Amino acid sequence: MVVSSLIFWILASICNAIMDKCSHHYSKSIFKNLNPIWWNGEISWKNKYTNGDSSLGFRKLFPNSKSFLGKINYPVQLTDSWHFFKTLMIIFLVLSIISFGGKEILSFKSLLLNFVIYGIVWNTVFSLFYNKIFKL
Repeated sequence: MVVSSLIFWILASICNAIMDKCSHHYSKSIFKNLNPIWWNGEISWKNKYTNGDSSLGFRKLFPNSKSFLGKINYPVQLTDSWHFFKTLMIIFLVLSIISFGGKEILSFKSLLLNFVIYGIVWNTVFSLFYNKIFKL
């Protein structure tokens, strides 16, 4: 086992624990005294929507722009702790997987290529199931 792979695996696990603690037991966690708009999973999910209202659609990165920039959604990964730590968890899982093989696959070019491939596969499969297959 490669030590770096195990470290990334541990970091992914910590991120997942943060996600679950904030979603299910926020009031009984070390996060309860931090900004609930970011940390409390019961309300923080609303941050990805304009004015916290899902009927208004996703929050825009440049809401006042009349150009194509006004159509770009604010990165959901930055809207609340759950999405932020989910993003980190996925990054750490990918790094754990691609670093497991040892130093021969850890060249920067190989690392970057594998990271992009795993990231594209994860996001494509997730989006397919979340937006199409699991939708009523």
